[in-house]
Amino acid sequence: MEKLDKVLEYQKIDIELRKVLDEIERSEDNKKLEQAKTEFNNAKATVTETEKVAENIVSFYNNAIAFFEECEKRIADIGDKMNATDDLTVQRELAAQLEKIREKLSDLEKKLAERSDKGEKVILAYLDGQSRGKKVRAVYDAVKERLQKFKKEKEPRINELKGQLDALRADIAPATMEIYKAITAERKYPAFVEAQDTDNKNYRCFCGLELSQKAKSELLDKGCVRCETCRRLVYKK
Repeated sequence: MEKLDKVLEYQKIDIELRKVLDEIERSEDNKKLEQAKTEFNNAKATVTETEKVAENIVSFYNNAIAFFEECEKRIADIGDKMNATDDLTVQRELAAQLEKIREKLSDLEKKLAERSDKGEKVILAYLDGQSRGKKVRAVYDAVKERLQKFKKEKEPRINELKGQLDALRADIAPATMEIYKAITAERKYPAFVEAQDTDNKNYRCFCGLELSQKAKSELLDKGCVRCETCRRLVYKK
């Protein structure tokens, strides 16, 4: 492979950089931060959901008030009509209309009682969500501050390693870098590995599996080959 020493040096530095980044990613504070984010989002979702329910309840109450006002007018109108006639048939029809209004009002009264109970629960859920959100936010801010301090301590080393990688990248063929990036994108480190001799004169990849005869031939012919199992690039010096 062209300029193998440069590629391997790049890989060595990249692995070291990955260890530093993993140290941050796997730190206890980073885990706590992610947990706090989840808890805060859950609390926020509770508040948002209860606000929507509250809006529906308020809308229901407003519609109920409008319906009550309409019923008041209809009852007054029917009362006037009943007082204005001695026709028993008409009075019976008007009385039937009053009974229908009474039934609707009775049904609405039950629904209002249900909404009242639901409203109390919504208020409690809303207050609980607000309280949890404030507590989690305080934890989140404290953990975030510690994590940022930890990252700041690691910054000089991270920048140093990134600078070394940038300097080496110019000496590595773009096609080779593409292969390297594709393998490491799957978090396979190391990506370029030296072929391991086996007792039966074959070669084994870093993943532990022997190369096929076809892969072996390509390795001996070209000096490198992609492992058919893990897709790492196997080289032979």
